Amino acid sequence: MNFLKTVALLALLSSILVLTAYLLIGGTIGAIIGLIVAAVINFSLWFYSDQVVLAAFDVRPANSQEEAILKPIVEVLCYRANLPEPKLYIIPTSSPNAFATGRNPQRGVVCITEGLMQMLPEDELEAVIAHELSHIKHGDTLTATVAVTISVAISLLTETGMTGMFAMFNYRNANPIRLAALFPTLLLAPLTATLTQLAISRTREYAADAGSASLTGNPRALANALERLENNSQQQSISTEENPALAPLLIINPFKGKLVNRLFATHPPTNNRIQELLAMQPGLLTPPTRRNSPQSKRRRAIISAAIALIAFALAYAPLPGVQQNLTIVSGTELQEPLAVLELQFEASHPNINLELKFQGSQDIVNNYIDQKHDFTPTVLIPANGEILEELRDRLAVQGESNPFYDPPQPIAKTFLVGIAWPERGKVIFPGGRFQWQSVERAMQKRNWTAIGGQSTWGSFDFVMTDPSRSNSGQLTLSLWSGSNLGGSPLAGTSLNGPGIQSLFALIKRSVYQPPLSSDILLREFIARGPNDADVATTYESIALYRWSQAQTTQGKPYQIYYLDPTVETVATAAIPRRDVNEGQGKAAREFVAFLRQPSQQEVFVRYGFRPVISGINLESVPNSPWNQNIPGVQVNPSVQFSQPPDAQLRKEIQRLWQRVN
Repeated sequence: MNFLKTVALLALLSSILVLTAYLLIGGTIGAIIGLIVAAVINFSLWFYSDQVVLAAFDVRPANSQEEAILKPIVEVLCYRANLPEPKLYIIPTSSPNAFATGRNPQRGVVCITEGLMQMLPEDELEAVIAHELSHIKHGDTLTATVAVTISVAISLLTETGMTGMFAMFNYRNANPIRLAALFPTLLLAPLTATLTQLAISRTREYAADAGSASLTGNPRALANALERLENNSQQQSISTEENPALAPLLIINPFKGKLVNRLFATHPPTNNRIQELLAMQPGLLTPPTRRNSPQSKRRRAIISAAIALIAFALAYAPLPGVQQNLTIVSGTELQEPLAVLELQFEASHPNINLELKFQGSQDIVNNYIDQKHDFTPTVLIPANGEILEELRDRLAVQGESNPFYDPPQPIAKTFLVGIAWPERGKVIFPGGRFQWQSVERAMQKRNWTAIGGQSTWGSFDFVMTDPSRSNSGQLTLSLWSGSNLGGSPLAGTSLNGPGIQSLFALIKRSVYQPPLSSDILLREFIARGPNDADVATTYESIALYRWSQAQTTQGKPYQIYYLDPTVETVATAAIPRRDVNEGQGKAAREFVAFLRQPSQQEVFVRYGFRPVISGINLESVPNSPWNQNIPGVQVNPSVQFSQPPDAQLRKEIQRLWQRVN
C-alpha cells in the first residue's frame, strides 16, 4: 500500500507540473516541457529524496562516543525486527526529535537530534529508535520522504508560476483563457502541498508506536518519551519554519498551537498515542517476522526499474545540486599546497566552488573581529590553533559564545627554524647550532667584521616577520625572550623586565620593515640574498619548499638550523558561524575532511609540512623535500618543543613590540 501511495504521489506531482507548464508556456510544447521536467524530478525523487531530506536537516554522522551509545541498541532491535542495520546520523540541534528515511530497509537511515540523546534515559531512547525502525520495516519512509519533498517542490513551483503569471499580464497577446485557468491552479497548489502531507496517514504513527512496543516489550518507555518530547516541543522546535513540509517526518510535530496546524496535522494527538501505549500489556516482544516474499520483492523491483527507464527515456539528468561558494582564509604558509588541493577538491565536488584568500595569521583574527573583509570567510586556517582560541575569546566578549560550527580541526604542522647563507652560518654559528645569543651579539655589533666575518659582507641583517601581524614573528620573540631569561617558562609578566624590553628595542631597530607573512619573508630573503638578508627565522615547511628557488636565484642554497627549543605550530581549520548558513557549513565540513585524508596529507608533505595523521613516512612520499639532500634538514631533529604562547602572552608580545623604540 505504501508503495502504491508513493507512485500516486509522483503521479500527482507530474500532473501539476504538466498542467502548469501547459498553461504558463502554452500548447503542446508547454505540456511536453512539463512532462520532461516531471520525468526528471520523478526519477530524482525516487532515488534521491532521502538525500534531499538529510541535507535539509544538515545531519552529520554519529561520532565514536555517540555510536558507543546507539549502536548496541540498534543491533539488538534490528535483530528482533529482522532488519539490516540502518545508518545513524545526528541532527545538530538541542531540540529533541527523531526521524527515519530511506527508500527501502537496505538503505535505511535513522536520525536523532543531539537534544534527544541528552534528554532521554536509555530505555526511552531505545523506544524512540524502535519507533523509527518500525517506520522502516513498514515501508513508511519512502512514502513520507517523497511526500514532504513533493510539498517543497510544489511550493517552489507556485512561486515560479506566480512570477510567470504576472509576466503574462504584461503581455498583450496572452491567451485570456489560459491566464484565467492558471490563476486558480496556482492558488490551489499550496493547498495541494498541504493535502499531500495528509496522504501520510495518521495511522502510520500508531502502527510505528505499536511496533516499538513490540520490539522493546516496554510500551511505557515510549509513552514516557512521547510525554517528555511533547512538553519540550512547547518550548523549542527544530528550525523548519522555512520548509514546514519537513515536519511530518519527525516523531513529534514541532508546530504547535495553531488551529490550521491542528486541522491539517499529519501526527495524531500525542495524548491519544500515549493512551494507546499505556493500554498495551508489557511483554509484547515478538519473534522476528518473515520478510517480504521473493515474489513481492521481484514485483517491486520490476516496477521501480520501469519508472527509472521511463524517466531516462524522457530526459536523463543528474540530480541538480545547489552551488556552494566557500571563501577559505588561510595563512600564507599554506598558499602553494592549498592552490593544488583547490583544483583536486573542485574536481571531486563540482557543486562546491572555492575561493582562496591569504593573510598573516594575526591579520586573520584582527580582520575577522573588525569585519574588515569585503567577503564572507567560510573557513579560517591560521598557522596554529592558539590563534583560533584567541579569536574565540575575543568573540565571546562580543556576545558570540559559540562562534564555530565544529571543534577546529588540525590540517598540517610545522615548526620554527632558522636559516642562513652557508658561509655566514659558519661564522655566526660555528658549532652548527642556532644560538639566540649569537644573533643578539651580531645585532649589537652591527657588522660582520666585528664578529669574525669578511669586510665585504657589510652589515649584519636579520629578518623576521612582523609580530603584530604574523604568527612566526610572535614565536620568534617568544623563544628569544625565553632564551634570554635562561630557558624559564615565559609569561606575560616576564616581558615587563628591563632586559626583555631592551631586547625588543634592539630587534625592532635592527629589523627593517619586517614582512607581513612568512611566505613573503622567504621570498624577500631569497631575492635580496647575502649582504641584505643574512639570517632569518621562518617555518620549516616554507624553508624546505623554497630551498630550490634559492639554489636557482642565488646559485647556492641556504642552510637550515633547528632551534632548540622550538615551537610546533599546527595549521588549524575552523568554520565560523557568522554569516555562514547551514548549507555552506556542510560544504565547509567536506572541505576540511578532504584536507585530512591521507592523499591530501601527502600533498602537504611535498610542500614541506608534516602530516597531522599517522601512517605517512616523510621520506617515502614522492617528491618529498626530506629526500632531496637539503643542507641541515632532519626527519627527526633532536630538539625539545616548547608550548606555543597563549592568547594573553601573544597580546603582551604585540603590545610591547608596538611600544618599544
